[in-house]
Amino acid sequence: MRNFMLASRNLLRHKRKTLVVLSALIVGLAGLVVFQGFLSEMMRIWRDSSILSGVGHLQVAGESGYFEDGEFNPYAYPFPEAAQVAARLLKEPGVEAVFPSTGFVAMAGFGEESKTLLVKAYPAERSFFAPKMGATKTPPDRFLLGTLESGDPIRAGERDRLLLGATSARVLGVRAGDTVTLMAILPGGQLTGRDFAVSGIFSVIPGQDDLYAYTDYDTAADFTGLSGPPVLDVLLDGVDRVDAVAASLPPNVSFRTWKDLAQLYVQVNSILASFLAVIRTVILLVTLFILANTMNRVVVERMREWGTLRAMGAKKRDILYIVLCEGCLMGAGGAILGILLGFGIATAINLSGGLSFMQGPFAWVIFDRPGPDSVVLNVVPATLVAGLAAILPGRKAIRLSPSECLREV
Repeated sequence: MRNFMLASRNLLRHKRKTLVVLSALIVGLAGLVVFQGFLSEMMRIWRDSSILSGVGHLQVAGESGYFEDGEFNPYAYPFPEAAQVAARLLKEPGVEAVFPSTGFVAMAGFGEESKTLLVKAYPAERSFFAPKMGATKTPPDRFLLGTLESGDPIRAGERDRLLLGATSARVLGVRAGDTVTLMAILPGGQLTGRDFAVSGIFSVIPGQDDLYAYTDYDTAADFTGLSGPPVLDVLLDGVDRVDAVAASLPPNVSFRTWKDLAQLYVQVNSILASFLAVIRTVILLVTLFILANTMNRVVVERMREWGTLRAMGAKKRDILYIVLCEGCLMGAGGAILGILLGFGIATAINLSGGLSFMQGPFAWVIFDRPGPDSVVLNVVPATLVAGLAAILPGRKAIRLSPSECLREV
């Protein structure tokens, strides 16, 4: 403890010099904390929007093959226990909604134009289309499927209604209120057709709405002759509930979590985590060389002090311990100051209204929220690196005898 107090007093004795030495670490870690808080909040928004875009927290099917090629081929993967599984899931804590979905491929015709569509069907009360103007706030028990460009969403009880993507509507020359004819092939080779009123035109991220259309689940089941839902979509009140709800499922069903289905998010999140690790490594390497040079100079300047301590009975390990403590304290102190500065900058950004972020037609406001990992992932490595930087200077301090140290000028 005495040696530790000596090390801390040595640092406090030259406060200005210590701050100048640590300025690179402080500024670097402050920027890293702000950047990490921004990225984590942006990825959280992306994660939640991916889940509510039709992925769900969980998808439960009767067979695992459904997740390979069953989304628009529901006839091949019946799920007779769907009603019982849905009732069981609704009893689990944290479950916001459980509802069926299906999809089919159809040829849409309007006048002389035609286009192949991938029609996805959810219950009308579980589908949400954001208004073109205004803030986007999705109810937690619905899927946010796009922005309504014109017309109205499909309401519960309305049959033979269709919401058409803006690109498809432009190709077909369709407006809200027009009627298009859908033709689809059933499993037995039968051809079925029906007129659908275009309830509205929607858009999502450019390039992702050219094939898609949406209709009500009951309409899709009646149109295709589907006897039961091939899959159940499950929405929860948070991603931390996923594992517990998945564990409650009966063993004879198959399921996929949002991580299994939102592969793009998982890959990008992994890339960004690696990117942050590289930035942190660069900052720590710069810190290593700066502190090593500083500690080397400090050791040389204080040779008489080391000789005096040795002459008074201090052992070599005590001197080495003091030097290492000084290095570690400099690293920990610089990291803490950098983190405090980073949290201060993040707070200033949040008080000013956050940062705007566009995802296709959706406008989001991102607040900079560094998490506890910003502390642990920065303080511990900085302290260890600073201690490593002090090892060679510390060995230099104990290499000479007390008399040789006292002769140093």
